[in-house]
Amino acid sequence: MAPLQVALLFLGLVVLPAALATDGTTFSMSENGYNVDWMAGHATWYGDPYGEGSSGGACGYTQLTGTPIGSKIAAGNNPIFQGGKGCGQCYEVKCNYPSCNPEPTRIVITDLCPGGTYCSTGNPAFDFSGAAITAMALPGRDGELKKIGLYDIQYKRVPCEYQNQNIAFKVDFGASAYWLSFTVKYLGGPGDIESVEIRQVGSNGSFQPCQHSWGANWMLINYTGQPFDGPYDVKITAKLNGHSVIAYRAIPKWFQPGALYNSNVQFKY
Repeated sequence: MAPLQVALLFLGLVVLPAALATDGTTFSMSENGYNVDWMAGHATWYGDPYGEGSSGGACGYTQLTGTPIGSKIAAGNNPIFQGGKGCGQCYEVKCNYPSCNPEPTRIVITDLCPGGTYCSTGNPAFDFSGAAITAMALPGRDGELKKIGLYDIQYKRVPCEYQNQNIAFKVDFGASAYWLSFTVKYLGGPGDIESVEIRQVGSNGSFQPCQHSWGANWMLINYTGQPFDGPYDVKITAKLNGHSVIAYRAIPKWFQPGALYNSNVQFKY
């Protein structure tokens, strides 16, 4: 594993309270921002009774079903969505009604829940997709659970895991040689993003900060009057715990608007 890639490797998610670093030392999940204990929260659900709710929503991930994110997603209110920097967070959720599955359901934050009974408050709240609330029910009892509508739940922040999928960059359709805009997708580990920086491959220059546009979308505006000259390395720093990873040659020299480029790195903690 390259030294500029992942610093910490998880041996487990929820069942293990600690993980092992590459130097053999251990750290607790809580030290890296994840929850060891369950927390009390509130939730609702929306959209197709068995679907993904909204295709990407305010995070800009577009289609979710059939992708590594999947349809078990949720919109988070402001304390979770955090102006878009909360996009990509992963949680385990469960409920205690008679129709609830005792096993937790893994969800990803992909949208904003701006109002309603719970989302309009200052307390963390979720608006689950139909697929997510179905998974939270015992087999054959999802209809019973959905009729409740307003839920007391338990939740915990957990590392994101995308099997056989590295971080990817979806270039916007409006991107050009003078305005590079892209959405960061499939971020493992913390899932959320504090900052994105970009650097021309082969240059001796430092990373240049990108501007957070909206959701999981970041952009780099060309102020030199000269066209961008890639390929580009992209450095991502997680909001949850400040860990960083560098995706080398992540965006090619002749990037195509609308194209999805998979990197060779992934967060593992």
